[in-house]
Amino acid sequence: MPSQQKPLNLAKELQQKFPAEVLSTLREVGKVASQMGVTAYAVGGFVRDLLLGTPTLDIDIVVEGNGIALAQKLSQIWQVDLTVHERFLTATLHWRLKEPKSASTPAPTHACALSRLDIATARKERYPNPAALPEVEPASIFDDLWRRDFTINAMAICLDPKRFGELVDPTGGFNDLRQGVIRVLHKRSFVDDPTRIFRAVRYEQRFDFEIERKTLQLIRHARNESLLTKLSRDRIKHELWRILQERDPTKPMRRLSELRILPVIAPELCVTKKRLEWMRRTNEWLNWFAEKFPEKPLEREWALLLPLLPTVEAVNSFSQRYQLGESERECGLALLKALKRRTPKRPSNWVRWLNPLPLEAALVLAAKRSSPNDLLWQRYFLEWRWTRPDITGEDLKACGIAGRAISVGLQAALAVKLDEGADAHKQLEVALRRAQPYRTLRR
Repeated sequence: MPSQQKPLNLAKELQQKFPAEVLSTLREVGKVASQMGVTAYAVGGFVRDLLLGTPTLDIDIVVEGNGIALAQKLSQIWQVDLTVHERFLTATLHWRLKEPKSASTPAPTHACALSRLDIATARKERYPNPAALPEVEPASIFDDLWRRDFTINAMAICLDPKRFGELVDPTGGFNDLRQGVIRVLHKRSFVDDPTRIFRAVRYEQRFDFEIERKTLQLIRHARNESLLTKLSRDRIKHELWRILQERDPTKPMRRLSELRILPVIAPELCVTKKRLEWMRRTNEWLNWFAEKFPEKPLEREWALLLPLLPTVEAVNSFSQRYQLGESERECGLALLKALKRRTPKRPSNWVRWLNPLPLEAALVLAAKRSSPNDLLWQRYFLEWRWTRPDITGEDLKACGIAGRAISVGLQAALAVKLDEGADAHKQLEVALRRAQPYRTLRR
């Protein structure tokens, strides 16, 4: 982190940390804004992460002036898509290049490492009621920064050509960042928006910071005043899912439990040392599986919560509370049932035990019984789960097998293939013998 100067200029850090095309894009934003008589700033997490030495391409631009007009102008210049949200004075540029309107129109030439750029008019907010969505109106960059959640997110970098790289820090975010402190900007912060409680914990645990004393008192006050219950379940679920997307979700979950937030939003969750360790290993297994099978989607957040849901009642209640789908609920119930069985020895018994489970439940069960270094469990996910017999139902039908006997025969064929490495001829022989009681002769 650079040593502080007055005013601190981060142009050098921007040049060192970002590709040339990203830096050029930021400079052009500042130049076009200046030509329109307004001033553009990069703000929020982009500035925080740059100062922490972990730069991100998730860039938010705030404009002292008409941010939507600037976005429209840049969209025309760069020939990129634009989405406008008039109510919130915001717009988003999308780097999916537009097709030329005609043969005489040149193809878009602006290329950038960014996939999107969010641009907003500098604004201040008014909360008509606690936990309500805010009403916004245009304001200065200082008003815009003072409305934010924490000081470390309330910094901006000026993009104007005459001040490019200059840090704007009215709330003391730079010093709090150096000291590792999470601090709100005013005492009504959690009253206005109780979801900031989740973000405070998330940032504290992600950066290994500490929520400062007065902010901690305000969190406890908001909890005691039941402000979290004023939030919609969708907003709570959104914040909870974002916590579960952290690199190590056990840390913020433990902290939420310590602050007695979880009993308010999800009393079904049982947070103990053993269950958090199970959750940690689940995260490891999910990461392992995603690396091996990047094309197979997983409901990561739900899988990470399953170790904290100890009973059928807990699974049903949490699923109902947050209006999860029937597939998620059944996944949780299937896991609880499968946990009652011992780990088998024969591969065919592994398949009978685990293949009926959704992938998420099987991975959570693996985390309960092993680590991703366990070669036997690895073999199940890499090989056994996907193994199929070398004969088909049509082969059995040709031998006079019908109805349920086909399923019985195929299961037997798969078992002998897994357990003995049998070839197709042997598989067919075993399948016919096992299906014999169901055999129907066709003339």
